[in-house]
Amino acid sequence: MPFSMTGYARAQTETDRLSMTVVVRGANHRFLDMQLRLSAELEGFETGIRRVVKERVGRGQLQITATLKQTASGTQLEVNRPLVDSYLSAYREIADERGITADPDLNSILRIPGAVTFSETADEQSAADLEKAFFDLLESTLAEFNETRRLEAEGILSDMKSRAADVLASVRLIEAERGGVLPLFRDRLAKRLADLVGQAGIEPQRILQEAAVLADRSDISEELQRLAGHTERLLQILDEHGAIGKQIDFLAQEMNREANTIVSKSTPLGQAGMPVTEQGLRVKAEIEKIREQTQNLE
Repeated sequence: MPFSMTGYARAQTETDRLSMTVVVRGANHRFLDMQLRLSAELEGFETGIRRVVKERVGRGQLQITATLKQTASGTQLEVNRPLVDSYLSAYREIADERGITADPDLNSILRIPGAVTFSETADEQSAADLEKAFFDLLESTLAEFNETRRLEAEGILSDMKSRAADVLASVRLIEAERGGVLPLFRDRLAKRLADLVGQAGIEPQRILQEAAVLADRSDISEELQRLAGHTERLLQILDEHGAIGKQIDFLAQEMNREANTIVSKSTPLGQAGMPVTEQGLRVKAEIEKIREQTQNLE
């Protein structure tokens, strides 16, 4: 099943010693781009996080936030004395320069990032338990994340299939309209040839060349055939599994190229070619919507 690149998931686990939260947000991107925001205690897991995510997500910009809060149970409070002493020394130096007699606010100093930390008092088993708990939580978060992406992709694929069906219907209508337009092309060609024949000094080879050019400009059968083939292939891809976004984008470009040619060949006929032109423009609008939706698929 294809996935959308946009999604969101949040999971949390709590024990008597810690509380962990993992949040994953996804957005569109040409490649897989991971932006990690980890608590200091979890930074050592970064390599493992990237490996696990790559196994489950193919493309998109991911913001992964993982936080860890430890309780007092099983931990001990540690003061970063060099850091605190540096702040106190700096305070006293400035106070002496400015004639400030007030004592420093110890509560404010202890709230400085890194001034106070909690450290595990347990053994290596606790570190192993923490790692297992974290990656179990990451796995469950990614599973939820992929489910949201799958559900969104279902809606995108359904919309694309409907638009592709509309393109095929327009192709059939153009083929039907083309039968009535062909006599107009022939009349236009005959008039042009008559004008050329009536001109003195026109070589037969020039007349044949002009006839070939006009005939080529009037024929859209190949464009219709290719457009129908591309659209049918698109419908096949929409039922495939895995990453299909780039395949669809390529096909949509090819479909748009054929639609452009159909419109350009029908426009010179003026009012007589309007039915074909209108259907061609409708096809172009549907293809553009398909290309927009493709940007959301992995």
